[in-house]
Amino acid sequence: MTVLETRDLCYTYGAGMPFAHAALRGVSVAFEEGRLTAVIGHTGSGKSTLAQHLNGLLKPESGEILLEGKNIWEDPKKIRDVRFKVGMVFQYPEYQLFEDTVEKDIAFGPRNMGLSEEEIAARVKEAAAAVGLSDTLLQKSPFDLSGGEKRRAAIAGVLAMRPRVLVLDEPTAGLDPVGREQMLRQIEQYRETHDATVLLISHSMEDVARLADRVLVLKDGEVAMYDTAPAVFARADELEAMGLTVPSVARVFAALRQRGVPVPADVYTVKKACAVLCDLFEERGVPTC
Repeated sequence: MTVLETRDLCYTYGAGMPFAHAALRGVSVAFEEGRLTAVIGHTGSGKSTLAQHLNGLLKPESGEILLEGKNIWEDPKKIRDVRFKVGMVFQYPEYQLFEDTVEKDIAFGPRNMGLSEEEIAARVKEAAAAVGLSDTLLQKSPFDLSGGEKRRAAIAGVLAMRPRVLVLDEPTAGLDPVGREQMLRQIEQYRETHDATVLLISHSMEDVARLADRVLVLKDGEVAMYDTAPAVFARADELEAMGLTVPSVARVFAALRQRGVPVPADVYTVKKACAVLCDLFEERGVPTC
């Protein structure tokens, strides 16, 4: 079932000015309930602009954004309600922090939803636990946290609203490999627990291949591709022409095929690569771990 949809969405920065830039050009795309869609594209392709339209931070020049079948701008006075349902995590979410304590920061969204203090406390506890923040950290100033802790606190503030759609703009930017894996695992857990729809803007093709149900490729403000990860990465030449790449493991398997090794062309994750190689070794009588 489609939860969020854009129809012929257009947006121009500096419209009517000499240096006007068309950031979105007729973008029509539907996002299904419970699915994780990765959004990829070169710098300036329109990824962040699209994300900021989905919960009403930007208003379309033309076209529509439909949430649960209803145009989110039908009644501009109710746009705040849209933001409770479509949670937005910016590329550097730690800049979203502003309260005296982490606990107050996480509670800000639920409090603005008009929830009871009891419900707010429960949501703060749930969101903090989901991102791995201890009770001790909740009483600290958000500005006294480490970079990774700030990132988790900011995301907890969005999760506490329990949005039906979660939009994340490069949420792992600047994190070390361990922090990145933890963050992605938390996002996946939220999706599974709440059957949420997730849109993940990412430059990591490995993360996209491993996590995404579908992949949206933007180029110069237009939809270049929108399909499953295998179908998108099968068009490697087109992606490379757009300044994008396929996952590293896919390039390794392409090199193996060029050397005559009989491996399939649709290998994009380490997990599948291991399975394929184990089968190949077994066929040739080579012992594996």
